[in-house]
Amino acid sequence: MTCAVVLLVARCGAAQAPAANTAVPGASEATVRLQLAAMNGDLAQVAAAVRERQPLDAPGDSRMTALGIAALYGRAEVITALAAAGADVSADQDGESALAVAAHEGHVAAVEALLAAGARLDVTDKDGITPLMVAASSNRAAVIRALLAKGAPIDATNNDGATALVAAAYGGHAQATEALLAGGANTSVRDKAGRTALMASALGGNAAVTRLLLDRKADAQVDDNNGMNALVYAASTGQDEIVALLQKAGVTKGSDMALAFAVRGCRIPLATSLLTSGASLKAELGGDHLLILAAGANCPSAIELLLSRGMDVNVANEDGMTALMRAAGEGYADIVALLLSKGADMELQNAKNQSAWLFAAMGNHNEVVELLRADREARAKKGQGQTRP
Repeated sequence: MTCAVVLLVARCGAAQAPAANTAVPGASEATVRLQLAAMNGDLAQVAAAVRERQPLDAPGDSRMTALGIAALYGRAEVITALAAAGADVSADQDGESALAVAAHEGHVAAVEALLAAGARLDVTDKDGITPLMVAASSNRAAVIRALLAKGAPIDATNNDGATALVAAAYGGHAQATEALLAGGANTSVRDKAGRTALMASALGGNAAVTRLLLDRKADAQVDDNNGMNALVYAASTGQDEIVALLQKAGVTKGSDMALAFAVRGCRIPLATSLLTSGASLKAELGGDHLLILAAGANCPSAIELLLSRGMDVNVANEDGMTALMRAAGEGYADIVALLLSKGADMELQNAKNQSAWLFAAMGNHNEVVELLRADREARAKKGQGQTRP
């Protein structure tokens, strides 16, 4: 899982400690020694720094303190020693808390040491992300259980309204999802865009996560703010197995939009499944009917499927556009040839009196123009009536 297409997941713990043999520009020699000791778990050197009254919370070039570096490397004993000597467990670690750093890396002992030293479970970064969300987005199930055992707010939301469960589901993290559900996470919480954890799982693409959520009776029928539900999300990203799980759970709402996404993505097995399950040939997306979507996707298999199911090759949208016009405008010669072979009428015009020929000519698609010319001449020879100039 990469850091963040949408703010459902925590920052990816970018803070890094200096290499063991590298001086830190701008930091004092004493700070360098202390931070290297923290990184290496050298308790004797840490104790020496404490005795010498070295500044324990001085940040290095990594913008982390010695305690933060100890959290990054899972040095629980160093954390305990530094905290006992007065190090600030809430000090900023390059935009994160030490607890979030340890949670991201999956260091359970370090997490427990920080909590014992007074680290707050509800601490957030500037995006409202809690240590629990960080653990969830990194699939750190053991850390999740440790945080929940100490009372971490399980359904807290970040600035976008997403919970730790949404973060785990979006990342496709089954272990984290299972740990959160076992801890009582609410599957019905919706973020500011109206997305639920089940929708996030459809985007994350892990069927095991979707199965876990469905087993906990997550509502698969609910729509987000744009009228899309989990079935639509799964279809739009080509998650055939998740679509099948949702269908098995009885989800039919959103089938038409899901079919439109499947056709636009040239996902034939998925489109076939949705049609077989009752999705309508009248489905559309953005004002384009299925055949236009198939033509625009340069997908002959989708065109063959739709026509085999009885779709009219010359059906037009509200603007009078046909699949042939779309294919001609895009210069998709093979699609134009296929549509013509299925009876597409090149003489039809849209609401602006534009024909397939005109679209091809405007796009300088000479191969398509010649296909249309040949079709017109062939029809003329067969005496199929007057043709427009």
